[in-house]
Amino acid sequence: MENRITLENVKKLYFVGIGGTSMSGLAQMAFLNGFEVSGSDMRACSYTDKLVAKGITVHIGHDAGNVPKDADMLVYSAAIHEDNIERVTARSYNIPEVERSHFLGLLSHFYPMTIAVSGTHGKTTTSSLTAMTLLNAGFDPSISVGGTIKQINSNSRCGSSDYFVIEACEFVDSFLYTNHKIGVILNVDEDHLDYFTGGIDQITESFLKFAQILPEDGFLAANGDDEHVKKIIPKVKAKVETFGFDESNYWRAVNIKYDDVGRPTYDVTKDGKYYGTFSLKIPGAHNVSNSLAVIAVSDYLGIDQKFIRATFDDFDGAKRRFELEGEVNGIKVFQDYAHHPKELEVTIAACKNYKHNKLYVVFQPHTYSRTKLLLDRFVDAFALADEVVLNDIYSDRETNDEWNVYSEDIMTRVIDKFHIPCQVISKFEDIVSFLADKAKPGDIVLVAGSQSINQVAPDLVAALKKKYD
Repeated sequence: MENRITLENVKKLYFVGIGGTSMSGLAQMAFLNGFEVSGSDMRACSYTDKLVAKGITVHIGHDAGNVPKDADMLVYSAAIHEDNIERVTARSYNIPEVERSHFLGLLSHFYPMTIAVSGTHGKTTTSSLTAMTLLNAGFDPSISVGGTIKQINSNSRCGSSDYFVIEACEFVDSFLYTNHKIGVILNVDEDHLDYFTGGIDQITESFLKFAQILPEDGFLAANGDDEHVKKIIPKVKAKVETFGFDESNYWRAVNIKYDDVGRPTYDVTKDGKYYGTFSLKIPGAHNVSNSLAVIAVSDYLGIDQKFIRATFDDFDGAKRRFELEGEVNGIKVFQDYAHHPKELEVTIAACKNYKHNKLYVVFQPHTYSRTKLLLDRFVDAFALADEVVLNDIYSDRETNDEWNVYSEDIMTRVIDKFHIPCQVISKFEDIVSFLADKAKPGDIVLVAGSQSINQVAPDLVAALKKKYD
């Protein structure tokens, strides 16, 4: 992909949608790298509060008057359409516009040792673990990931070294703008089918292009258990080491054991030889696989195992990645960012590793296209749940005119196929009341989805405390 725009002679940046998870992190990094930064968002949130606390001007609401006439570049998120008033105003001022992923790519050119973590699932957890391992080992990395890392209370960090750990997203081929020396491919799956209209073949081709950005003296850690990733590996010029559970992998996890709360301990082999024993505070076999990618990259960089273990021992997940919101009278309430069927499936499976009585799953689908095109997979993802509550489909970039799909479509199929109690509840307060009434000691409630549904988790904890106090 051509990348004609550069940051040469750019001093003043304006971000539209600055309160987004990734956008806020990039704004912070730009600010810490010496750029003059301002921006806007439709509503205030914890991310905008942090930006304001650092001295960055944030306008709430979009308005033509917000855009500085002397800005050198406008950065916008994928959710900001071309007819947005601030983008229109920027064009009238002849200010160059750059999409968020493109800007991340421009930033990566400042860092010769950029580490890009890609995959349809698991990017935030794996990039966060990689970043914290480098930080604990004294590499002083810069960081840009898709969720808040609790240890640094941020989704971004500006270090003083050549190392830059980024979460590399495939949506609209975003990760093809980055200049990475080290890459990770965790998995390749169907998603963002509103963009990847060619399906899994087009998605696999995109990940191949991502891997081919790596130079010959670069490094790729690739999931050797994934059939689509296997097609990519022979076409990569950089050094490749595979990871997974199959015995053919260079890095392999064996003898996996889980404790009463689902935390795994396992042995790792490197090229068939015992490498070490590791434990995670985050549950699930999928996170064991993710951790192997972290180990592979760390070993490639010469990081001692003690720093990897220290990171694993301390890391209990990025915000909203299987995060325990609270426990009241023996009822555990978790929230997770899962918004794809595979993510739902593995997160529900991780819940089942906990000792519990009944598992309630609350889910808010995100985008009509994803729900429609992956409908059968969404239905199958709930197979291990004991009861399901669905919220209405949330979509910030589509209308339902084209797709004609509703949460009720999932509900009827879940009931018919698995005979699991399932209902659609539109109002968050009604979901909270329903669960506060039904959940009993020893039960687990999982609140899943990438958008506003996360508010249900703290509200439910508060309602349970009120009930049992």
